[in-house]
Amino acid sequence: MKLSVIVPVYNVEQYLPRCLDSLLRQGLEVGEYEIICVDDGSPDNSASILGKYKAYKPNIFKIITQENQGLGAARNVGSSLAQGEYITYLDSDDYIIDNAYSYLLEQFCQDKPDVLCYQMLRIYTDGTAVHDSNARPDGEIIFDGDGVYAYNHWPLPFVWSKFYRRAYLEEHRIKSEIVICQDEIFNFDVFSHHPRTRVVSSNVCRYEQGNSFSIQKIVDKEMVLVQLNDLIYNIGLMRKYIESGDGDLRPAARRNIDNFLNVYYRKMTKSERLTKDEWMRNRRLTKDYSFSAERRQEKCDIRGKILRWMQEWSGTSYVGYNVVYFIRHTLFQRFYYPLFVERHRKKA
Repeated sequence: MKLSVIVPVYNVEQYLPRCLDSLLRQGLEVGEYEIICVDDGSPDNSASILGKYKAYKPNIFKIITQENQGLGAARNVGSSLAQGEYITYLDSDDYIIDNAYSYLLEQFCQDKPDVLCYQMLRIYTDGTAVHDSNARPDGEIIFDGDGVYAYNHWPLPFVWSKFYRRAYLEEHRIKSEIVICQDEIFNFDVFSHHPRTRVVSSNVCRYEQGNSFSIQKIVDKEMVLVQLNDLIYNIGLMRKYIESGDGDLRPAARRNIDNFLNVYYRKMTKSERLTKDEWMRNRRLTKDYSFSAERRQEKCDIRGKILRWMQEWSGTSYVGYNVVYFIRHTLFQRFYYPLFVERHRKKA
């Protein structure tokens, strides 16, 4: 078998048919690939949808049902059952353009690289059943060599824009962490073992941004506070790696710390309003960390500057937090963001 596609499923009934339909249009025959869907205790109608696809294509679909354990656990369960030479992951609110997987396997995997990285396009369709009939998977090789070099020089965070050779993952016992931003942690582990890596220009994955149920859109305060603890854990892993003194991926680890700090302060402004004690406690958790000198010097949008200012604010910063909170939730979220999304939907 050539390919195993792992699809974690949770609260995505609006998006799931589009995702699964796209996987049935990949130009691969029965026996060449499998689609392993892990229903992670989804409370909506996703289980019924999965049952219909299993009945329609029983030789392609495998359906696993478990109590809710999170995205990383669902990916690990799917990976443990995979039989394909390569494993790829696809979030169930995203989709793949027609014939992409067969093209990638035939054009770029004949000599069996450990990791194949391809490109994606962000979309704002909120589940619209888009069929990119004019999209083509054509592409060329951008890089072919040591994955350490690739990961240090390019941001390659997402697991769903890659093929992983299953034997490579098993050899190095690589699994997903049960934390937020687990893609970055997973790929850091993958690339730390010097995989033979190929990066190609094929733009085949469509990354949905309109899903209000996405883990990145969570605003519930209790869940956000858990995610903040996860991010501190992630930063600690990267810092420990940097301080070990013998890591080839130190530039990537430094970049990951910058990204985790960005997510950390974005989460606090996205969340339901934090109390002063909650704000101060979580501010103190990052007092030993800072953005890199490179990140401070680079030009960036106003949001990036605000996030860096927030990280550097003094202990009397709760007033500043409330100003940013008001701007985000009243001005940005209510007025600007709907216009931004609508403009991108028209382009899709």
